[in-house]
Amino acid sequence: MLGALGCSDIGTHELAIEGNEAITQSIDASATDGWTITFTSFVVVVHDPGLIERTDNEPTWVRENGVTVWELVSGLAEGEALSRQIRATSYDGADFRIAPASASGYDAVIGNATTEQVEAAVDGGWSIHVIGEASDGMQSVDFDWTFDTNTRYRCKFEGDEVVALAADGTETSVIEIMGDALFRTEAEADDAPLVFQPIFDADANVDGQVTNDELEAAGLMDTMVELTRELGGVRGAGACPGFEGGAND
Repeated sequence: MLGALGCSDIGTHELAIEGNEAITQSIDASATDGWTITFTSFVVVVHDPGLIERTDNEPTWVRENGVTVWELVSGLAEGEALSRQIRATSYDGADFRIAPASASGYDAVIGNATTEQVEAAVDGGWSIHVIGEASDGMQSVDFDWTFDTNTRYRCKFEGDEVVALAADGTETSVIEIMGDALFRTEAEADDAPLVFQPIFDADANVDGQVTNDELEAAGLMDTMVELTRELGGVRGAGACPGFEGGAND
């Protein structure tokens, strides 16, 4: 595509994948039911992120095809954002998929995760792996969960959210994963309270770590799976609606 365009017809788009402050810092007790929640690792497997150009109400996707694995707690170092040259025009949307590596024909590669994390994602068949701890000041518990959900997130940009890429210019978009969404009391309710006490209570063997099996036994897993579909967004545009992933369309 780019070979048919002159230099003045293209610009550079950089795409960063980062966690929000809930992931990179913590969720304060004042924002929950008295529990401070801190992630020590938050890894996602991202497929084909990109922008959407709409002409005559027909969308065209401009994607970074491939599967990349990202550790969101540590943040991005210089040069770790995805970058490519694309047509200089206005883009009014973005989409991406978080899914197991096996959901794509591409091999999973490092975004900013470690080699070990990439291998674990491939071998374990998961799309999201979160590790952390929570404390209410008197009690504490660790958690270590994986999810094998396949979710496409799609955002529509309006007004100042639109990416207006000038010829020979550079624009940056940030896919933002919002870790606090995991602790909402219910799905499809952005203003739902954040709670951790039911998760603490799920530690049935009282070993100080809540596992996937314990979430399942406590009846919490189905809701948490639904909440993973609300993790994705684009910084400046807010949360992106999530739906069951599939072919790029």
